[in-house]
Amino acid sequence: MEFWVGWFDAWGDEKHHTTPSTDCAKDLNTILSSGSVNFYMFHGGTNFGFMNGANYYGKLSPDVTSYDYDAPLSEDGEITPKYRALREVISRYVPVPPMKFSTKIEKYSYGEQMVTNRISLFSVLESLTMPIESPWPLSMEKLGQNYGYTLYRSALNKNAPLEKLQLLDANDRAQIFFDQQPFLTLYDHELEKEYIVPSLSGTGTRLDILVENMGRVNYGPRMEYQRKGIDGAVLLNGHGHSGWKMYSLTMDAAMAAKLNFAKEYQEGTPSFYLVPFQVENIGDTFLDMTGWGKGCALLNGFNLGRFWEKGPQQRLYIPAPLLRQGNNELIIFETEGKSGSAVSFSAEPNLGAV
Repeated sequence: MEFWVGWFDAWGDEKHHTTPSTDCAKDLNTILSSGSVNFYMFHGGTNFGFMNGANYYGKLSPDVTSYDYDAPLSEDGEITPKYRALREVISRYVPVPPMKFSTKIEKYSYGEQMVTNRISLFSVLESLTMPIESPWPLSMEKLGQNYGYTLYRSALNKNAPLEKLQLLDANDRAQIFFDQQPFLTLYDHELEKEYIVPSLSGTGTRLDILVENMGRVNYGPRMEYQRKGIDGAVLLNGHGHSGWKMYSLTMDAAMAAKLNFAKEYQEGTPSFYLVPFQVENIGDTFLDMTGWGKGCALLNGFNLGRFWEKGPQQRLYIPAPLLRQGNNELIIFETEGKSGSAVSFSAEPNLGAV
C-alpha cells in the first residue's frame, strides 16, 4: 500500500506538484488510528541519466529528472515542514526519539560558468559510435540500445522529387533534417501523421532523423508497446525507404571521452557544449539551465539527466560526490539549437512555480 504524500512532475506540467502538510498530517492520523502505513515517497529522489519513467493516458507524459515528489525529505535530503508535521502525528502513537544527524549538508552556489567550446553532433558523429547498417530502420531494442538517442541516416535520390514523409511505429520524439538543416520536430501523436515536404527541403542528398527515448511507460497497458526509435519504416512518397545507418547515442562517460571540440559547430543543430570550471569547497549544488532548449548534461562523465525549457523543472540536482576539488568538466548536449553562453550553479532548487 502507498500513502501518497505528494506527486511527481511531468514535462509540460504547469507547476511543481505539492500537497499541503496539514492535509497529509490529517490523513496520516486517520490511518494510524486504525493501523499502519507505508509512505510514498518518504525521501524524494532523482531520475539521473535517462532513468525517468512515464505515464500514458491518451498522451505520453514523461517524468522530469527530479523525483522530489514533495516528500517529507526533499530530493537533496532536507527536512521539510511536512516531515515535522508527520513526525508530530507519529509521536501520538509511538515514542519518537530525538534526531541526531551524522552529516551536515553543505550547499554552494558556484555562480556563472562560461561555455568555452561547442561542436555539432553532425561533425563528430562518426567518431562517437559505430553505425549499424540495415535495409530498414531498427528500433533501439533491436540495436541493443536501452536509453538515449538514435540517429537514423540515409542517402536520398536527389533526382526523384520528395513530396511526402511519414514515420511508422516511431517513439518518442523525432527531429528530421535534410542535409543537416532542420525540417520537422515530431512528438508522440505527431509521429503518426504524414507530412508534406516543401520542394526546397526535398532536394537534399541526405536524410537524418534523431529520435529520443523520452522514458518508458511504467504503468498500464501501454507497457506492452515500448519499442523506442523507429520500429516500422520511413515512408517517402508513400513507399518504404531503404538503406539506413543507425548510430546509438547513449550519452555516457565513454561517449563523452570521444568528443573532439576542435571540430565544426553549426548553429541551429544538435550540439555539444563544454563548460570547464573550478571548485574549491565541495557541496551539493543545482545546475540552472534557464535559457537553454532541450537535452541532457554530463558532469565529469556522469549523466545528470534531462533538461527542457517547457519545465516545470529548471535546475538539475548535483550531489557533492559528483564534483571534484579543482578541475571539473560539464558537457551539455542540446538538441534544439537553443543555447546560452553560460550556465550557473545555485545552492537552491527550482522545481517550478507552485
